[in-house]
Amino acid sequence: MKFQPGNKKIALAHSQPLPTLGETEPAASPARSTFSLQNIRRKGRTFLTSPNFFAFLGALLLAAIYGRVAVFNLGYGVIGGDLDGYENLWNDSWVRMAIFDLHRNPLFFTDYLYYPTGISLRFHTLNPLNGIFALPLWPLLGSVASTNLKFLLSMALTVFCAYLLIKDVVRSSLPAFAGAAVFTFANDLLFGNYAYGQAEKLSMWWVPLYLWCLFRSVNRPRWLRYAIGAILCLLAMSLTDWQFILYSVLLTLGYFIFTLFTRRSWQEKGLIFLKLALVGGVWTAIVIFPMLLPMIKEAADNPWLSVSDQAVDRSRTLLGYFDISTNNTNPGYLALIVGLVGLFLWWRKRPERGERENILFWTITALIASAFTLGPRLHVSDSLSTDIPAPYALIYKLPVLSIGRDPERFYMTAMLGFGIILALALREILAWLGEKSKSWNWQAKLSKAASLLVVGVFLAVTLAGFMVRAGDAQAYPPNWPPFYYTLAQDPEKYAIMELPLFTEKGRGEDTYEAYQSIHGKPRLGGRLARDHKLTNPNNFVKNTTMFRDFYRLNNTDAINLFRPTKGPDILATPDYKTWGIPLFNFYNIRYIIFYLDAFEGNPAGLAAAENMVHTVLGQDAKPVYEDKLMRAYKVPQEPLPSNKLFIDMGSDSWYPAETNSTGTYRWANPCANGDAEKAQDQAMCGDEPAKLSVFNLGQANQRVKVNLTTFNYSQPRTVKITLDGYAVQDVDLQPGEAKDLTLEFDLPPGMHTLNLTSPQPPTGTGNASDKRFLSFGVRGVKLFPAS
Repeated sequence: MKFQPGNKKIALAHSQPLPTLGETEPAASPARSTFSLQNIRRKGRTFLTSPNFFAFLGALLLAAIYGRVAVFNLGYGVIGGDLDGYENLWNDSWVRMAIFDLHRNPLFFTDYLYYPTGISLRFHTLNPLNGIFALPLWPLLGSVASTNLKFLLSMALTVFCAYLLIKDVVRSSLPAFAGAAVFTFANDLLFGNYAYGQAEKLSMWWVPLYLWCLFRSVNRPRWLRYAIGAILCLLAMSLTDWQFILYSVLLTLGYFIFTLFTRRSWQEKGLIFLKLALVGGVWTAIVIFPMLLPMIKEAADNPWLSVSDQAVDRSRTLLGYFDISTNNTNPGYLALIVGLVGLFLWWRKRPERGERENILFWTITALIASAFTLGPRLHVSDSLSTDIPAPYALIYKLPVLSIGRDPERFYMTAMLGFGIILALALREILAWLGEKSKSWNWQAKLSKAASLLVVGVFLAVTLAGFMVRAGDAQAYPPNWPPFYYTLAQDPEKYAIMELPLFTEKGRGEDTYEAYQSIHGKPRLGGRLARDHKLTNPNNFVKNTTMFRDFYRLNNTDAINLFRPTKGPDILATPDYKTWGIPLFNFYNIRYIIFYLDAFEGNPAGLAAAENMVHTVLGQDAKPVYEDKLMRAYKVPQEPLPSNKLFIDMGSDSWYPAETNSTGTYRWANPCANGDAEKAQDQAMCGDEPAKLSVFNLGQANQRVKVNLTTFNYSQPRTVKITLDGYAVQDVDLQPGEAKDLTLEFDLPPGMHTLNLTSPQPPTGTGNASDKRFLSFGVRGVKLFPAS
């Protein structure tokens, strides 16, 4: 049987489509295949000559052309390595390390970054399925080549899975492939995902694969296998990118609502609801306790995870949809013309009701998704913003959805709808050409060649600009440090501290993070999807004595808040010559690494870091390794001092130290908002605790006492004192009153936080030259053993 564009029966035979809304299932094959070696070989030969096989080859070819920079630099450097590429390499490395070396679940937590406290991975796009896929590739190809290869395969799979879905809708293979190619590559977001090395976003093939399984489960008699496939796709998306879950859930709900308005019988509608509910219910039952509920709780407990306000800056502009010139944002003029002509031909022939309903569903989907890309407020152009609410404003503050920040990514859903409509239009144009070829007396092979030529020219013109732009992607070599191969051979368990901490300078934190795939040691730094701006308040190096000095380095204004360089403080400032090495030893940090390229242009920062190292390790400390990239110091192992207790200022919510006749004191700064002080608006103040850091560097609990004096400013208030969130003592103070306190409690090993808060708000000083909001103050802080 030979394919001709105008022969609908032949097209149907090739594609074996999903029935459109309102259609009946095609007749099943009269005999079921038996399992035998001969049958397997026959099916293999059939597949190798089927449209699906050639579609997959075409997908690989287009992915290789688009990703040619990755192909030509497969093992040289990771695409987007200066942005997120090496972060994704670390993802794969962590999955591999957690499974094979640490024998732990890699999904939800790591203490190999942000050491020693670690950090949750629930909101990080870990994409562990990619890591599992890379497991056999790393020994064969290496980490860099494996990372680039998964970028390429993700793009190819996106084309192929979209092709399967679109072919079921338009019932013709060649137009379906063209629509899938346009959906995948005629999409300006793809370049960002690829050039930035964002593997999780490139894995968008799960969405069309889910929809393919879902719609087949709804419309086919043997629906259970497809329902299971849909559930597995949802689970895969839960481990890839929760944005994909959002799109899939909204599409599923939209499909059911749309079905209610079709002419299907209520029995059919009820059956569809049951099947959709089964898919959604089983998925929910699997993920609700290990994933969904913990994520909701974590988001509620950590407001810094909510980034929905960034949605305004991550949306598309209205005029951007009308720009179909050469900026590679939209498919272009040819796609617009083909779409309009094809739709005209399709409507003129009065299509059957089921197909009309199907195309209407995808048209509505594309339009609604396009509206969501505009974000919560309408942006007319890059230079013209308005306060007019856009449709996304209806959902972006809802629970769970508030953790999303990328409304422009709804463009993927919009492009899927447009790709289906375009495939339908191409089908009609090819059918029209097929009818014309009869009057031209073309042979079937010539007619098929003409169809391939038409689609080929269409894709070449439509995708040319996008393909050209893809050549701008860059591969960045990792320059693996030789010293880390030496550390990898050391079986001892210890951590390393790399300077500058959390830096974007030099090769950047992503690359330095990826170096862990070589040395395998925990590190104090890190770069995760939800903490690129370092908003995590629980970051160890932000809060811990000495390590926060390394974090700030030459930022003397910030350091002076908790480490006054001139004058006394309310407690005895810990001496790093005494406590520096014990702190490193207690937290089992063995090496201090300088990345010299990250200090280029910052000689003051390098000098501050060297000064800190020599203050801690001694003025005669020498590097144990040095090359053009790095300098490494080894921390000596020394016995702990006899007194293992000390107390220090916390990093937050204190005004600078002052001195009067009673001694040195500090006012708490619960407001912690410079804008509130500038505006003299107490309502803008926060409610931050004043913090003291208490250390026990021993290996056992110790009973301790803390003496301090607290005093009040103007109104009656209560000062509440807690240790790590547990109540220690409440103190009632009258205006101007001071009280001497002795706090006694058990202190476990490590660093602990004494929080001092007051439920009564602070008050302004009434002095035009002093805009502070004051509540209570503290002086004379001392820590000593209770016995």
